[in-house]
Amino acid sequence: MSLDAQAQKLLAQYQQQQEVYQSLVQQRVLLEAELKELKKVLEELEKLPEDAELYKNVGHVLYKTKKDDLVKEIKDKIDLIEVKLAGLKKQEELVKSELEKLRQQLQKVLSGGGLAGGG
Repeated sequence: MSLDAQAQKLLAQYQQQQEVYQSLVQQRVLLEAELKELKKVLEELEKLPEDAELYKNVGHVLYKTKKDDLVKEIKDKIDLIEVKLAGLKKQEELVKSELEKLRQQLQKVLSGGGLAGGG
């Protein structure tokens, strides 16, 4: 494989991993925002008396629900998001590590081959 072809292959791999990384970061940011919102809702719900009238929106319908049921549902959602976030963070770290390896390989190929504009 010529030096130029090797550099192009590494660059393509790097760009692909960069896109994967950016997608993971976007997903993480969205989940973190959702988690923050749910925690605020839970905090406000816990301030309410046990007999407070609460309504839940399901589609285009509001229906009355119990505080305990709503608190449990929100806690379950929080738990699920925290698990998803942990997985995303792990994936993010792996992809970031792979990006660094590819960057080093690309830099080595470009500097070793004497190609101009290498980095």
